[in-house]
Amino acid sequence: MSKRRTTTATTRESLLDHALTLFSARGYAATSIRDIIKAAGVTQPTLYHHFQDKRSLFEELIRHHYELSQSHVEQVLSAESSCEARLRLLVTNSFEFCKSDPRVPRLMFQTYHGPRVPEIDGVLDKLTDRRFRLVRKIMEDGITEGRLQNISPEFLALSFCCLMDQPLNLFSRPTRPGRYLTSELANSLVNLFLNGSHHKDFI
Repeated sequence: MSKRRTTTATTRESLLDHALTLFSARGYAATSIRDIIKAAGVTQPTLYHHFQDKRSLFEELIRHHYELSQSHVEQVLSAESSCEARLRLLVTNSFEFCKSDPRVPRLMFQTYHGPRVPEIDGVLDKLTDRRFRLVRKIMEDGITEGRLQNISPEFLALSFCCLMDQPLNLFSRPTRPGRYLTSELANSLVNLFLNGSHHKDFI
């Protein structure tokens, strides 16, 4: 790769990195183009050379982080057949993904639970729908294999996602999420979902 192409790629990555920091801390609406170029140490024309506008920069962040993570999880889960094994892998991989860069889950929760921003409505919907369909399929298979009660797989999937996502929301905020998002917690959450709090394997 030529020096010019290397510099261009480095600038683009720097813009994405600083935008991720700002979006995850302040939210999309409270972060301006001026904030991003100041943090990255570039000019406004430089930003617009790489991205059409703030929304396109945001969409690239989502694509780069969430789509790659989702594809990896789907590949990992395809190697397992049982409902329980896939649920454990799903939570463990979600924890590892969030620990690798806590700004990413913070961005997700800022976007979903912060003030509504019409400009980016629907940007995350496709990916979250894809994730929910994956969890629902695990629930359907769990019902078929007799591991789960024969009730609505949508309800089971929603319940499990709530159980998994709340720790991600809470524990991605401290400076050391790895202290909290452990494999022990991942297994405890799956045990709680599958067996209830009365079961000896809950903790």
